[in-house]
Amino acid sequence: MKGSRAMALVASLLLVAVALSGCSMAPGEGAGGDIEVRIVATEDFGREVMFDETLKVPAGTSAMAALERVAEVETAYGGGFVKAIDGKRSGGKKDWFIYANGIMTNVGALDYTLHDGDIERWDLHDWDFRMFTPAIAGYFPEPLIHGYEGRARPTVVVYADGLKEQAEALKAVLAQLGVEDMSVEHGSSLSEDDKKSSNLVLLGTMDFGLVSELNERWDRLGFFAHFKDGVLVVHNSKGEVEGEYGAGSGVVQVTQSPWNPKGVGACENVVWIVSGTDEAGVESALDALVNQRDELEHAYAVVAVDGEIVRVPQ
Repeated sequence: MKGSRAMALVASLLLVAVALSGCSMAPGEGAGGDIEVRIVATEDFGREVMFDETLKVPAGTSAMAALERVAEVETAYGGGFVKAIDGKRSGGKKDWFIYANGIMTNVGALDYTLHDGDIERWDLHDWDFRMFTPAIAGYFPEPLIHGYEGRARPTVVVYADGLKEQAEALKAVLAQLGVEDMSVEHGSSLSEDDKKSSNLVLLGTMDFGLVSELNERWDRLGFFAHFKDGVLVVHNSKGEVEGEYGAGSGVVQVTQSPWNPKGVGACENVVWIVSGTDEAGVESALDALVNQRDELEHAYAVVAVDGEIVRVPQ
């Protein structure tokens, strides 16, 4: 990513950081022991939004109790499994899935205790192709701020050759959005400890070693987009190929870290992939992440191609 386009993107990122500097919000307990949480329900991987509400609840409130405050809920299996929300029912190979700050929970809604600033997201979707989608991108920069179960891991922005300025600019944006305990590292300098235990934001083309390593495991990491033979292949919710994008195509997607010794599904740290078929594709993905965040909201992942943002899966 060289020349005037790269410098323009860096300048854009820094302008975003400056614009956010007056409105960043730090997490904190509300008055009287209450906490503020956001409860969202969507259908079909975020294509349709049923409701999106912010409310105060007592500290110690479970995800189930919070959901019941904003919706009619039908449960099964002793009250721990959500069968219907506001009349929208699971059935066949379509069920309700819960995410906390973008991480698929490894406990039921009765057992997840909300913390101040948490985003509790429910989505009713078909799981025939993807039963396990470890994390979603639609609430950037979560879970980098509030983490999971009240603990946010350190964040490392990891960049490929030629992308240090962009990485530093992205760090500045993240800081203004409220992300703390951050560092920036070249891919060759990333420590094994950080690789295993930190949140990572990978900035590089499909040939960047860490991106390539994840791409090889795309099917097991819950992705709907992956690189193959030099193009970006995008699947729909049924697993069918919906599109193949070449030069200049970028992708933003996230998963739980496969390098965590406890495995994917530990609900401890995530890996964001901001990548593309080439440097122009990385530029498009980074621009989508920072400057077009409204297009990202509620999405599982996005592809940036020909100046447009495509939600994934379609």
